[in-house]
Amino acid sequence: MFGLIAMLFISIISLAAGSNEQLLLDNTLSQSVEIPKWIKDNVQNHSIQNNSKQNIISLLENLSNIGMIKNVVHTQMQIYDIPPKGEIDFVSISGNVNEYGRSGFVTLEIQKPDNTKEILYTPILETGLYSTVFSINDQSQKGTYRVASEFNGKQLSVIYFSIADTVNDSKGIPSWFVTTFHWWIDDKITDAEFIQNIQYLIDNKIIIIFINSQTTPELELSVEGQHLVRRGTTHTITSHITYGEKPVEGARVTLTIEDYDEDIIREFNGFSDNYGKFVFSWEIPKKYDDLETLFAYVSVTYEDSSLTKLFKFQVYCLPGESNCKIDGNR
Repeated sequence: MFGLIAMLFISIISLAAGSNEQLLLDNTLSQSVEIPKWIKDNVQNHSIQNNSKQNIISLLENLSNIGMIKNVVHTQMQIYDIPPKGEIDFVSISGNVNEYGRSGFVTLEIQKPDNTKEILYTPILETGLYSTVFSINDQSQKGTYRVASEFNGKQLSVIYFSIADTVNDSKGIPSWFVTTFHWWIDDKITDAEFIQNIQYLIDNKIIIIFINSQTTPELELSVEGQHLVRRGTTHTITSHITYGEKPVEGARVTLTIEDYDEDIIREFNGFSDNYGKFVFSWEIPKKYDDLETLFAYVSVTYEDSSLTKLFKFQVYCLPGESNCKIDGNR
């Protein structure tokens, strides 16, 4: 499973290299289309540092991100750019063996686009997490890579990623569109006409825009329980852990109950079940002789993510009970 951020990727496919074709503008196109001002400002501000085609790529990224371009190609696979010549980039690979306190190495079998394989070994942390990187350079094979992880003879997961031409490779952008781009910058054509030009390139597969539609998974924790509980009774606190909106089994959970003086009353460690739940039950000590506020700090760790939530509750005793100082019974 990846702990990677979502990625917007543009691939320019040179299907019309050397073409002098120029799009005729459709006068019937609605003039209500309006590109946000910040996008145009961004392109104009970078016009000095970058060449026109680099500015066009940046523009396409922004227009894709706000949904002004149709027929983009959505992919659930993480896509990486081929690094510039002489540079190295890294693909992050991480996961969890769902076993706390284990030692050893996870085996990662990476199958490349030509079906050759490379084996990596990465150690397991005490929390059950593992992570490593796979280096890529300008000579790396383009295409889809398959990563199968294994620990103690048991397969953990199979994930995929893809390597494609760098976003800075703008050879497929026709020269006529560069002219159209400058017309738009100089306000010689409208936003609607300019979007029509871009849509023409996409519809005719002169350029192909890939958007990674796989959202970045997020660790979520919800905590439930009684907020007012009588001393001497059993109090249950239930935590529900999800990752990417799916229940997490084997997340490391630590629960600490403290009072206002930060004295630790009770600690407990465990793992979430296959429903993503961790249930903690304890008997409230009878020593509390008044209304007292306690704090339960619930910490969760899963893969390379962690978070903590505070659950506050009050303990009370009933008037008339032995050693109870509730107001009205002093």
